[in-house]
Amino acid sequence: MFEIYRSKQNPRHYVAVRAEDMRENPKGIRESRNLTYMTSIADDDAERIAFDGGEAMRRIARDGFYAFAVTVSIREHAE
Repeated sequence: MFEIYRSKQNPRHYVAVRAEDMRENPKGIRESRNLTYMTSIADDDAERIAFDGGEAMRRIARDGFYAFAVTVSIREHAE
């Protein structure tokens, strides 16, 4: 499982770590005062809206975490 944490200062910034990963970087993410736990996502390589599991696995293997941003904007259609 991926654990997803959200920045308290910037609601568009997120960090993912693997639930079973106990290295220093994931530990620091979990203990950070600047991040709050948001949700868990299955640790497959499926692409989801705003989250790429395959890229997350590659970055976590390299760095211990995967930082990403999500921006949502409303699109309206004029009739």
